[in-house]
Amino acid sequence: MSTPMVRSRELLAEEGYLVATIESKKEFPDKKERPCFACQHQPMIRIKQDLFGCFDLLAEHPQKRERLYVQVTAGTHHTDRMKKILASFEAKLVLMAGARIIVHTWNKNEDLNRWTVREEEITLKHFKQAFAYPNTVKELMEIRRKEKKPDLPPGSTLPLSPDLGKEAF
Repeated sequence: MSTPMVRSRELLAEEGYLVATIESKKEFPDKKERPCFACQHQPMIRIKQDLFGCFDLLAEHPQKRERLYVQVTAGTHHTDRMKKILASFEAKLVLMAGARIIVHTWNKNEDLNRWTVREEEITLKHFKQAFAYPNTVKELMEIRRKEKKPDLPPGSTLPLSPDLGKEAF
């Protein structure tokens, strides 16, 4: 039984694309679970992370000189994946760089006993109402910086510990 990711890779390869999986998988020790009593093995948590939070595949077509960023999903999650891409600042910048964004949604056609794909392309028109989204990488980096370290009004300081001003000796 093939997964939607495998089906999309095969479909794009048949169309002449060079395809790479850009979804990473990470493992972390599960702190909520106790280690095995006999062998002390710590259970792990497995997390999948998409490129820029919304892309699973990158496809390059050498003859068409075309680059696709693809989000792959099963039938009932199509709208969720569209929303996820439209919420991404990076997705807008990818489109501005000249790439295309495609959502592959796979459904099983029970009458034909075959998998069918629904392809929907996201364009810059989808971001028309997103006027606050960055138009350059520099603007994106500034947004990310402010998420970590907010700008304070001039002359203000952060509250410090009373012990910081005292001499240690």
